Amino acid sequence: MDAPINDSLAVRATLCADIDMMAARYREMTLPALRAYVAALGSTAQAYDIQPLAGIARAFERSIALHREDAAFSLYFDQLKMAVGCEAADSETARDAMLAAISVRFAG
Repeated sequence: MDAPINDSLAVRATLCADIDMMAARYREMTLPALRAYVAALGSTAQAYDIQPLAGIARAFERSIALHREDAAFSLYFDQLKMAVGCEAADSETARDAMLAAISVRFAG
């Protein structure tokens, strides 16, 4: 019974570390490299059923594809980290709330 919990915690810890690394280095990355990194993050989240994180990652990928200002990319990192801790029961609501928070920040 402990193995799935420990696996989940290990995956979530790794995702948090990956997000921290990406936040620290995204200005040095090319847009295709950043997009690939975010896509991999989203795929991992999808595989482990962390739907809020998968949804935020997909939105981030779209933002990168639209070549938005890289300063706006920083808005996604806090939301990605928060999404790592969301449980399945609140996944859709959490994803929508986090995307709304990003939209509000874009609007200024």
